[in-house]
Amino acid sequence: MAVALAAGAWPAVAQVAASPDRPEASPEPRLSLVVSREEGVVISVRAVGPATDAQRSRADRGQDSSPPDPFAGRGEAGDGPGVPDRSLASGVIIDSEGYALTNAHAVVGAAQLRIRLASGREASARVLGYDLRTDIALLRLDVRGVPAARLGDPAELSVGDGVFAIGAPFGLERSVTAGIVSAKPRYLPGGGGLPMIQTDVAINPGSSGSPLFNLRGELVGINSMMMSSSGGYDGVSLALPIDVAMQVAGELRDHGYVRRSRLGAQVQEVTVELARSFGLAQEGGAVVLSVSRGGAADRAGLRTGDVILGLRGTGDRSYPALQQAVAAATHRETLALEVWRRGAILQVALQPETIEPERATEVSRPAARAPEPRLGLVVEDLLPAQRPALRLQGGGIAVRAARGAAREAGLQVGDVILAVNDVTIANVAAFDAALSAGVGGRPTALLVQRGGVLGYLVVQPD
Repeated sequence: MAVALAAGAWPAVAQVAASPDRPEASPEPRLSLVVSREEGVVISVRAVGPATDAQRSRADRGQDSSPPDPFAGRGEAGDGPGVPDRSLASGVIIDSEGYALTNAHAVVGAAQLRIRLASGREASARVLGYDLRTDIALLRLDVRGVPAARLGDPAELSVGDGVFAIGAPFGLERSVTAGIVSAKPRYLPGGGGLPMIQTDVAINPGSSGSPLFNLRGELVGINSMMMSSSGGYDGVSLALPIDVAMQVAGELRDHGYVRRSRLGAQVQEVTVELARSFGLAQEGGAVVLSVSRGGAADRAGLRTGDVILGLRGTGDRSYPALQQAVAAATHRETLALEVWRRGAILQVALQPETIEPERATEVSRPAARAPEPRLGLVVEDLLPAQRPALRLQGGGIAVRAARGAAREAGLQVGDVILAVNDVTIANVAAFDAALSAGVGGRPTALLVQRGGVLGYLVVQPD
């Protein structure tokens, strides 16, 4: 899938040369002023669709990320087994033409995306592509002329620098959390060599995909995960540097997927113990475990027991740096590898093989169908004997099932609907008449009584 960008290329992340003569930075502005300026680029992302295993897990632990509502904690959990059919995440606008980033895990498999801008305006969005390795998804909003984030340079960040995030933890939109950079780069086991930014900025369910800013208000990362033993924030958060995220976004924009390469061999990181056993002075690089017949490593002459020290001419011989260099190699690019074999260093030219990815598709869309005449509701008239217990003065109908748009709006089994917009209803016939009289395409406000609480719930059109 190829996606053309209407307004030209995105701005590149600033590259600032480190110099001992560089003047000291000016004092940082007040955080409140920076936050007020940058919160306009942050969005809330509501993914509507079949519940995932992760959502089921959160529901079982009582950690549904749906926002609080007037009826929270009252009545039944719905007409199903209590599993949420929606999730909430955060995101950031990177282009005024409506391009935004969020986490891939927050949108994969959703049937529909709904976006809330910082102004409170609602919008829809589609997924142009996603990359599970970096957990980045590129969205295209159906609005234009929106404020976009200013990109910073993650290379300028140092341990101890102040950073902050704006997101929607537990559905509490536009929440600001602040802290410092705890470590960078932080490479995680099995992380494919991604150089994460570790911070102590509080991240919780609903914060996925939220932007990480430096104290100048520049976007330096996309918050992706927290390390926790409790399911909640335990003091360690991880963000993908924005330069890596923007590279991924460019690939998703142009191709719909991220092009990567591989060695064609199974390798293992060289630890201190392995380095000693192979006669190396220090750890680093990768030892070849096996070579795929006919693959890139086989064609280059690599064999089991070789130690790939790194790329010739580079000072970084760490295992993550090698992983990144191989994955980022472009089509037909040749890598000059330094290889340790039985006490000698060899120069090996290797052309990595391109991985054919499973191309990410747009968010699945349900088949077109006629709108349900009752907004996904199954309703029935109330019996006279039911009214005293419900403390009803008159009118109202009972909800017996809620699905689709009605369930998404928050209606539940046992609710009593008293009015459609500003029209009170006495029975199901009056309810149907009020719905038929509504203006097509507009949301419908239902006045609902749940227990002793009254409130309007807004049902969006299909």
